[in-house]
Amino acid sequence: MGRKVGDFPLEVLREYKPELKSRPKNFDEFWFRQKERMSDVTPIIHSSPQPYPVHSVEVIDLILESWDGTPLNGLLVKPAGVEECPVIVCFHGYTGSRGLPSDYLKWTALGVAVYSFDVRGQGSSPDYGRYGNGSRIPGWMLHGILDGETYYYTNVYRDILIQLKWVKSAEALVIPTTLGVMGSSQGGGLALVAAGLEGDLDYVISDWPFLTHFDRALDIALQGPYMEIVDYFKWNDPQYESEDNVKNTLGMIDSLHFCESITCPVLMGVGMEDAVTPPSTVFAAFNHLSSIEKQIEVYPQFTHEMNSFHDEKKLAFISKQLSKGGGS
Repeated sequence: MGRKVGDFPLEVLREYKPELKSRPKNFDEFWFRQKERMSDVTPIIHSSPQPYPVHSVEVIDLILESWDGTPLNGLLVKPAGVEECPVIVCFHGYTGSRGLPSDYLKWTALGVAVYSFDVRGQGSSPDYGRYGNGSRIPGWMLHGILDGETYYYTNVYRDILIQLKWVKSAEALVIPTTLGVMGSSQGGGLALVAAGLEGDLDYVISDWPFLTHFDRALDIALQGPYMEIVDYFKWNDPQYESEDNVKNTLGMIDSLHFCESITCPVLMGVGMEDAVTPPSTVFAAFNHLSSIEKQIEVYPQFTHEMNSFHDEKKLAFISKQLSKGGGS
């Protein structure tokens, strides 16, 4: 079925479940400490309703002051007039943003409210994190790469814990009757991490996830942000003297290492010609999920790109979850 571009054939991918050799021994303890630390943080939210020409929805601009004071710009798009309904938290792709209200109308058509926040330093949000190393390579992958405690994506995952804490709180702007997470690329990786950390979600949609199975991705990815790590060694550490340190940091935030903790229903998508998040990295995550209800949709000629065909699959999946979860 389709071509095989730079990765295993589909019949091999279906069974590809690599050992988690790069999962640090203190992985569980590390994230237990982070969750405990974030549980003591009270998020501060500023909200501002905005006029919108589609009168069936309400649009509210948000600013969430995260655990270190970083203001994360966000958006809530919800069915007009409702105070409780199904909720989805959406995570955006690398270099992306919270998006525009029109991006979420397909989900609100199902009666779902959607939250979306900028990832720190991306979109229009700043990053107040302090990082202990510089680099000759542009991008966020290398901020603090030598220290897992202060690494950029460790900070991002802390932000996610704060976001979910607020979304589930009595102070949130809509009470969730069901709660799911969704994202593609960077957002797909963050959706898996959110589910692995939170442990109390109703479903996950993770398409061609980035931040997944670094051991494989750094060997075969040909484009995109994994190449920042590859180029870091070429230009900052050509003899790989910091390799163990870097791999330990990446092991702490690899979304693959969160997948065995995920038990809720999951839908994933993969493009078989994807050189940014290679198919084997996606199937590795899928095959490590502990979910009984899980499915992966395969698109033989798709690369790392938008996929309207898959959006139809996502609408059907969400509708199914809402029908059994008490949603509208």
